[in-house]
Amino acid sequence: MLNIKRKLLAASMGLALVGGTVGCSSNAGNGALIGGATGAGIGAIVGHNSHGRTAGGAAIGGAIGALSGALIGNEADRQERRDEYYDRGYYRDRPVRYYERDDYRYAPPPPPPYGYSEYRETRVYRGY
Repeated sequence: MLNIKRKLLAASMGLALVGGTVGCSSNAGNGALIGGATGAGIGAIVGHNSHGRTAGGAAIGGAIGALSGALIGNEADRQERRDEYYDRGYYRDRPVRYYERDDYRYAPPPPPPYGYSEYRETRVYRGY
């Protein structure tokens, strides 16, 4: 009996060692894996404590954890891409441009045509 426990322990430690180095190439994938596993664990605990629904809690927790982990990892990927873009010096190497605004002068409006008169009516309303 003790020999089987040692073999099982050695196999699980080897699997954890190999499985710990396996991951995705993006933060979104890693976040989904880690969030899904964590959510499934927490969901199983909560499901077990609420009327013995361990499997349902693990499924719901895993789905929510995977989704939230993927969203957080996606934002981390976007931040890394943004940092790489700025680190390449795209904006730093560009010359600064100044625009002169003297070219844009506005003239007053032309006078009205001959014979044009403007009539405005003013009404005053008094309260009752």
